[in-house]
Amino acid sequence: MDIQACFADISSTISAELDAARQSIVAAVAWLTDPALFEVLLKAARRGCRVQLALLNDAINHQSGLNPERLRAAGGEVFWIPEALGNQGSLHHKFCVIDHDCVITGSYNWTRRAARADENIIRVRGDAALAAGYVEAFAQLLDKHCVQPREPAPDRQQVLRRLEVIHNLLLLEDYESLAGQLPRLAAARSLPEVAEVLDSLQRQDWATAQAQLAALLARGLALIPYEDPELAAFRLELRTLEAQVVALSQEQAEVERLIQEFARCEQAALGDFLEEALRLREQYWQQRAAHRAATEAERTAYSQARTDYADYQNSRAAAEPLPQTPPLDPDQQAELKRLFRETSMLCHPDRVTEADQAQAQALFIEVRAAYQRGDLETLQRLHRQLKSGRPFADPATVLTEGDQLRKRVAQLRLEVERLLAAVQALRQHETYQTLVGIADWEQYFAEARQRLVDEIARLRVKVTGMNEKMAEDGENGD
Repeated sequence: MDIQACFADISSTISAELDAARQSIVAAVAWLTDPALFEVLLKAARRGCRVQLALLNDAINHQSGLNPERLRAAGGEVFWIPEALGNQGSLHHKFCVIDHDCVITGSYNWTRRAARADENIIRVRGDAALAAGYVEAFAQLLDKHCVQPREPAPDRQQVLRRLEVIHNLLLLEDYESLAGQLPRLAAARSLPEVAEVLDSLQRQDWATAQAQLAALLARGLALIPYEDPELAAFRLELRTLEAQVVALSQEQAEVERLIQEFARCEQAALGDFLEEALRLREQYWQQRAAHRAATEAERTAYSQARTDYADYQNSRAAAEPLPQTPPLDPDQQAELKRLFRETSMLCHPDRVTEADQAQAQALFIEVRAAYQRGDLETLQRLHRQLKSGRPFADPATVLTEGDQLRKRVAQLRLEVERLLAAVQALRQHETYQTLVGIADWEQYFAEARQRLVDEIARLRVKVTGMNEKMAEDGENGD
């Protein structure tokens, strides 16, 4: 599973995911006025992807200039959801499911205005239950507004026979013939246990797929028990909130690590030069303030220079050196990031039951600390430990009582708000705003170092000049 938050270039991120679609796109968005996103949907429909789009039947969509009916002409399906009447509700969704695997959801509307707003999305790949939940939510949306009758459920006996064929092909290692069987099970993705098998097959993880198939064929495809629609909606929201918490936690750790690494590199490259420049500024203004003709402005400048120099010395002395770990090359940096994302999902305390939270919290803190200090070896060890151990139970799966689900959803809503505020504050941090605009850190520090060297030279000339002037004034006074 891969979960990622996105705060910038969101339209481009969505476009790239839509452009990669090969089988299906299911999207429910209140408004679609972004020409780039609409064109990608058109392209997908023209290349044979099944594109289903639900939009609000209002003036914004009809006057956008895009003419969504062009999508219908290209082979797509457009569903117009009526505006709210009384307390019936309407279309408040912003989600997309691509190839029954990739889920995109968040606060971002698919509009031109949203591209200029402070919005965010999460993208989740490899969570079959979450994808199936949103596909079901789309079907319920159409049912609710009588837009389209629900498609019949797949014939379970026929699906089992097809799975037996695939299992035999795996045993024979006939992977070439196996590829032709997968499209015939596309409709069965609505069954979560089948979706998990298909995900493993698409990843060409033959061993996992074979084990999943053996277990599934042994027990058969159970009938899906009825679940109250309200509880199903809470369960889907809980899965989404869990994904948001993980994505935002990862983003928070990543931004913090960038800020920390930039500050460390800045200190190593510029610290001594900056300290010398501050020392000389203090010395120069001290000389100016000590002159008998000193002005109030000069005395104030000296006070500020003295404070700046003292503060900087104190901050350097108080800074705790990071544990020394071997420097990582670009490939190792990418592996560190990948492992952190995967490992943090396995032990995030907001994705486990109350009974496991203490253990998960301790592991998560260790994982986060290893990532922050760039300790690839420790992160690899923790990843192996979590992958080989007993997986933590997911509350979205094990909680069955309505009150339990509601309580958990309420807790995670607050946690998402807290994390979102923390991430947005970090992204507005002065250091982060500086570093995101720098293409080459080494060049940036080299140029900054040269500016400090030049300033130090000028200050030394000034200090020498003041010394000479003070000596001359002293002689004249005598």
